[in-house]
Amino acid sequence: MITFPVSLAANWQPASAFPDLTQQQQSWLLEAGSLTAKLKSHCQAFSVKVLNEAPFDLTCEQQALLNTPLSQALNREVLLLCDGKPMVYAQSWLPADDTLKKQQLLSMGTRPLGDVIFQDPNLSRTEIEVAEFSQQHAIQALTAEIGYSSQPLWGRRSVFSLSNAHFLVAEVFLPGAYIYL
Repeated sequence: MITFPVSLAANWQPASAFPDLTQQQQSWLLEAGSLTAKLKSHCQAFSVKVLNEAPFDLTCEQQALLNTPLSQALNREVLLLCDGKPMVYAQSWLPADDTLKKQQLLSMGTRPLGDVIFQDPNLSRTEIEVAEFSQQHAIQALTAEIGYSSQPLWGRRSVFSLSNAHFLVAEVFLPGAYIYL
């Protein structure tokens, strides 16, 4: 049984720390635009399955990463599906402040976060960091529960800024995702 939130503790680094990434891996990991839009362009039916959405206490390290004095955030965990097949596990940390409430990011339901944030011309993001998740990592419990075999997985994360609010989005490409084809 999976315990939420799924740990994404990893050795997150700039992509340059992984010189052996293939062109295919780079094109997915370093996509500067909306990953949602890129996934939609590769399938007939795109959908979002919400796994968990719950408040959590930010650690000092998480507060520093988000550049926020707020002590609580909403942890949103979803699967991004293409033609019914889970492709990406995504986790967002959305500090519960009035700015994000106004942007309606704290009540997304099954709407993809990418569909909302990439519409705003004021959106900015930090450099994309990349991590490899071993076959022993906690994320593998999720892959097993949705019917995938264990394999090393690639993930990416970055902090976005919108109207002076900062939030983290981390995405792990599940087995069978286009990045591995």
